[in-house]
Amino acid sequence: MRYIDLTKLELPADWENKAKALNNKLLAAKDDTERAEILKKNPIWQELFIPLQKLSIGKCWYSEAKDIMSDRDIDHFRPKNEAKNLDNMTRDGYWWLAYDWENYRFSSTYSNQKRYDKFDTNKEVGGKSSYFPLFPNSYVALTKRRLTDEDIMLLDPIDEDDPCLLTFDSFGEAIPNTVSSKDIERVKVSIRLYHLDHTPLKEERQKVWDKCQRFINEIQEINLLPDMSISDKSRVKFLKQQIKNMTKIDEELSSVAIACIEQNKLSRMLRI
Repeated sequence: MRYIDLTKLELPADWENKAKALNNKLLAAKDDTERAEILKKNPIWQELFIPLQKLSIGKCWYSEAKDIMSDRDIDHFRPKNEAKNLDNMTRDGYWWLAYDWENYRFSSTYSNQKRYDKFDTNKEVGGKSSYFPLFPNSYVALTKRRLTDEDIMLLDPIDEDDPCLLTFDSFGEAIPNTVSSKDIERVKVSIRLYHLDHTPLKEERQKVWDKCQRFINEIQEINLLPDMSISDKSRVKFLKQQIKNMTKIDEELSSVAIACIEQNKLSRMLRI
């Protein structure tokens, strides 16, 4: 997961006016059935598919995977129809955010919708679906102004403080990068609900880690030579650049390369 700066989103002309008009209709609706019909007939969030995906160069904001041959979704971070806790108890959805672009997250299908891991049938069903768990005794917001009062469990890629709580090991496993028991719980819940433990995703992360580690190992071997030649120094420079390239924001699974570098304690040397 990498931080996404949602303030850089470029909205299509007149989209906000349409969203405001539809939100007013939702507010004026007499019941849930009427609101549901408005949402069903007016999914204008789909018009933001390309602007949202541009912010991550086509990568899922949760998994950092591109899924080129799969459908991608626009996730309503706070679900619009119903919101479900970890115990499957439901509460009213955040329908009043349905046309608020700040509530949208660009997501792969496996992260956003309930899916079984076809490669490991022993795993729990993953996928966010309508889950939006809060910590016990959390305030439940009924207006946008009070959203920050909610004690949310899911990591949010548009929160600068959240992506760094998640890291990876050499086997491609998503793991907590924090000692806070509360944040560890947030990471574990996010791994399950965003399906970050999906087997093919883990395998791809391991490939990225192995590639980065090979570059690092070669640099370390060259640095141990008693007399480095000009070509040796050039090779080290080339390898460093290859590693840096793997950490660029537009690279798929770039956070895995960053995790590998940090585990090898080379962040300062590589200036990453």
